[in-house]
Amino acid sequence: MTRILGGLALLCAACAVVVGNLPLFLLPPKAPALYPAVAALVFACAWAAVAGVRQRGVSRFDLTHPDGGKARTPLLNAFLRLCITLLIVLGPSAALGQAIGPDGAHGRHIADVREAGGGDHELRIDGVVGKPRDTGVTINDHVQYAATVTVTVPFTSGPRVVTVEGVHTLGAPVPGETVHLLYAPDRPDLGVLENPYGFFDTLFPMIFIWGFFAFPALFVPFVMSADFLRRARVFHPLVHLPAFAILAAGGALSLPLALGYPVSGVDLALAIPAMVTPWLAAVWAAVALNRV
Repeated sequence: MTRILGGLALLCAACAVVVGNLPLFLLPPKAPALYPAVAALVFACAWAAVAGVRQRGVSRFDLTHPDGGKARTPLLNAFLRLCITLLIVLGPSAALGQAIGPDGAHGRHIADVREAGGGDHELRIDGVVGKPRDTGVTINDHVQYAATVTVTVPFTSGPRVVTVEGVHTLGAPVPGETVHLLYAPDRPDLGVLENPYGFFDTLFPMIFIWGFFAFPALFVPFVMSADFLRRARVFHPLVHLPAFAILAAGGALSLPLALGYPVSGVDLALAIPAMVTPWLAAVWAAVALNRV
């Protein structure tokens, strides 16, 4: 039973990390992205409860050096390495992507557009209203500008010329240039918004993000010896419960954006600590396992 519950917990945790890294829930509502994480926490708590009951009266030596099951050890170790590597390496990027905005009234507006069947669209700029503002941000040696532009939006009821404020471009915007905008084709009353992610609301750029966070994966297998994995499979309250608590705290930091639209600016304050919780849990588990 403990092997099944533990395997389900790790499998759900790995699914949560994969889902959190996909460009599916970058914009609200974000609650579905947390479902696998909640399932992982439930299975982990069940594993800890069942293991704790079974370990009563059994010496720690016998628990840490179990007999039998040797034929399954290589497969179990491979499964553990894969899941732990995903948690350590891609967990931070998943936590960052799900804990960060948009929030506030802007986030609610975006959610309304999404729920009405809206999505990201590339539209050409018809004209620029006023003078573009230099945002002071430079990306790949290109200065970012914010401007008010007019675009022709092909709504279902017919094309309309719409003025959109705060559209960001690399370099001063010019007519004919394409921009990423959010709108619902069937709901022109919801207006047109700049997509806060634009190009990053697709799969291709996520590959570069995965590559950045996945680089440490090359070194993780070297620190996870067979002895370490064997001891990690045995429940120890001083090792696993604090690690679970740290991971649960990281998931809790995503709740404000999953359940509502907090005051603007809260997302970044939540995203940074959420990002480091998988690493903190891994460090705690590694140090605590060596001590016990």
